[in-house]
Amino acid sequence: MQFKKTLLATSALISAAAWAPQAHAIPAFARQVGMPCSACHYQHFPTLNSFGRAFKAAGFTMVGSEEKIETTDAPGLSIPAVLNLAFVTNIQYTKTNGSTTGTTALTKTSNNGQFSMTQYSLFMGGRVADNIGFEGEVGLSGGAALASVKMPFSFDVGPGKLGIVPFTTDGLGPQQGFEPLSDGATPVHLFNQQDMAAIGAEEYIMNGAAGGAIPANGAALYYYTDQGFVNFTKWQIDSINGNGPGQAPGAAGGGSPTSNYLRAAWTPGNVAGFDTAIGFQAASGVSSTTSGAFTEGSATAATTGTFKTRMTEVDGQMLGDAGGMPLTLIASYAQAPASDLGYTNLNGGENAYNSGFNTRKSFNVGAELGVIPNKATLQLGLRRADSGLYVPGTTSGNATDNAVMIGATYSLALNVRAEFTYSKYSGDMYNGVAQAAAGYVGDSMTAINLWMGF
Repeated sequence: MQFKKTLLATSALISAAAWAPQAHAIPAFARQVGMPCSACHYQHFPTLNSFGRAFKAAGFTMVGSEEKIETTDAPGLSIPAVLNLAFVTNIQYTKTNGSTTGTTALTKTSNNGQFSMTQYSLFMGGRVADNIGFEGEVGLSGGAALASVKMPFSFDVGPGKLGIVPFTTDGLGPQQGFEPLSDGATPVHLFNQQDMAAIGAEEYIMNGAAGGAIPANGAALYYYTDQGFVNFTKWQIDSINGNGPGQAPGAAGGGSPTSNYLRAAWTPGNVAGFDTAIGFQAASGVSSTTSGAFTEGSATAATTGTFKTRMTEVDGQMLGDAGGMPLTLIASYAQAPASDLGYTNLNGGENAYNSGFNTRKSFNVGAELGVIPNKATLQLGLRRADSGLYVPGTTSGNATDNAVMIGATYSLALNVRAEFTYSKYSGDMYNGVAQAAAGYVGDSMTAINLWMGF
C-alpha cells in the first residue's frame, strides 16, 4: 500500500501547479487605499515590499482618499463608504511530456495539453473598524464556496503592532493566519504561482500532505515591528468546507485547535542595498478530527482521526537592485519527520506533512530579475529534495525528487499579467516504475497563464 502511495504521488508532484489556491494581490485593497498595486508589491503581485508588510500587519485597515462612514460616539464606526470587492481569474494552458498513446477525445490528459480556467474567485477585503480588518475569498467554480477568511485585530503596542487573527483556509495551512514575507514560508506571496513547490521548500513539504494541501483553522497571535516579527498560532487540520484530512467533502467541521505553529523572523532592512529577512517556522502537536473519512490509495482512516503536525523550516529573502534591474532572491530549507505508523493505519498518528517512512526534506532557491523594470521578468527555481517515500519499485530508500524551473512574466497592466513556466523534474520519483503506475505523465510541465484581477 505504501508502494501505491509512492506511485500516486508522482503524478501529483508533476501537477504541482494545481494543488493549492492561487493567491495574488487583491484589487479591493487598491481601491481602499487609493494606491496602485505597486505600492505594496515588489516587481509585481504577489511579492510584498516593506510597505505591503506593514499594511498587512496593520490588519488591512489603512484607508486613503476613499470616503468613510464614521461616528465619534462610543463605540464608534469607521468603515469605507463602499464594500471593496475584486474578481480574480486565471486562464491557463498546461502540458506534461508523457505518453499520449491510447488516449481519445474523451480520455485526454495533461500529456495532450489542457486548457482551463484554473481560478475564478471573488475576493473581499478591507477595514471593519479602526483596528479591525478582514480578507476573504469565495471560489466560484463548481458552485460558490468560502475558500478562506481571516479577521485581524491589530493594535499599536510600543514600536510595533500586536494582533490576533482568527482564520480558516481550505489549503494554505497555519501560515494563513499571519505571514508577511515572500520567501516561501507561505505560498500566497511567492513570485511564481504555477510551480510553487520548485521555489519554496514549505510548498514542497505541503505537497506531501494528504490532498496536496493543509486545510486549517485557528487563531494567530503576532507582534510585528520594522525589525522583525513573531507569530504563535493554535490551529487544527480542518476547514470550513470540511474537505481536509479526516473529513469527507462537505462534512461539518470538527476537532479542536490542539496543533501549534511558531514563526519568527528578523527583518534588518537594508543590507548591501537589499531589503533582507531571515525566518524560522515550526509546526508541532496533534490535530484531531471528529467526522468524515480520509482515503489515500486503498487505505481509509476511521471517522475519528488524529494526525501529527510536524515540520520545520528556515528561510530568507533579499529584494534589491542589480545593475539597475530589480532582483528577488529567496531560499528555504524544510523538513517533515517520517510517519510513525504503517500506511494501513492512518487513524492515530500519521504526520500530516509526510505519510512516508523517511524524513521528507527540501532545499529550494528562487530568483526573479526584472529585465524590463515593472514590465517583464525572468525567473529561476531549483529544488533538491528527498520525498520521504520509498524508491518506486522497492520497499526501501528515500526517493529523490528534484526540479529546475524557468519562467517569465509580462505585465500588460498592473492587474493583468501573462506568465510562462517550464519545470523539469528528475530523481527516483520519475523512474520507469513510477511512470508506468502514474500513467506515463512524464518528467516536465509547461504552463502558460493569463492572470486578471479587477
